[in-house]
Amino acid sequence: MATLQTVQKIGPVLDLFTVTQPEWGVSEVAAVIDVPRSSAHALLSSLVDTGLLQCRSRGRYRLGWRIVELGETLRGTVDVRSCAAPILEQLVENYGETTHLAVMDRWNVLYVDKILGNHNITVQGARVGTRLDAHSTAVGKVMLAQLDDVEVRRYLAMRPLRRLTPSTTTNERALFDTLAAIRATGYAVDLGETVPEVHCVAAPVRDDLGSVVAAVSLSVPATRFALRRPQLERAVVAAAHAITRSIAEANDCAPIELRDTPSVAVLPARAS
Repeated sequence: MATLQTVQKIGPVLDLFTVTQPEWGVSEVAAVIDVPRSSAHALLSSLVDTGLLQCRSRGRYRLGWRIVELGETLRGTVDVRSCAAPILEQLVENYGETTHLAVMDRWNVLYVDKILGNHNITVQGARVGTRLDAHSTAVGKVMLAQLDDVEVRRYLAMRPLRRLTPSTTTNERALFDTLAAIRATGYAVDLGETVPEVHCVAAPVRDDLGSVVAAVSLSVPATRFALRRPQLERAVVAAAHAITRSIAEANDCAPIELRDTPSVAVLPARAS
């Protein structure tokens, strides 16, 4: 039976496999996760047995097709991406700005969908599958704001608040104040905290029980964001509510009404 310590290594090992480095050898994995080569080989072999990895020639490893099967299983349960897709498209059609859908995965923001804006000058945004720090992104702060103080402190204990730009919040007290404000307003902003001159606004997506399962955002060049900020904030909150309703309808039930949910109108038409 796998020990807890072994199980805890599985996530970091799977995280190693990326688009830029899809293939790893035993010695490379052992060095990165800091275990003996024999332990790394045993772990990789176990992941091959479960189908999560496949062993290629020369003792090199890649992700296995079991990953695809698990992804399809996830899609068959609560498919947030499918529920959100038409609403993301509507956001882009109405405002012309890049929109993202993100979830929190092991204390990182994971981007699971994206539609590129259609302005001549637009924000490229994070690629689907990208992981970013939560404290510097609008989607991340929205999801951190749904945690209680004990869980937020646990997040802070696991990693430093990295400064990505001069605007990034790195003070813990300031972050707690920001999260309190997000709970009151129902949305979060990132004013150049991850990428200079890129501003974002995000709002939480909830399941039918009221739990936050994702966040939706618009990413906008700073100059355009300043001109349209209130409108974009209302649009993202409305989009998050629409996705929440879509998830509830997919589960054949009504979403729980929350007292702290701001009242918003339907998505407004694109301004000329």
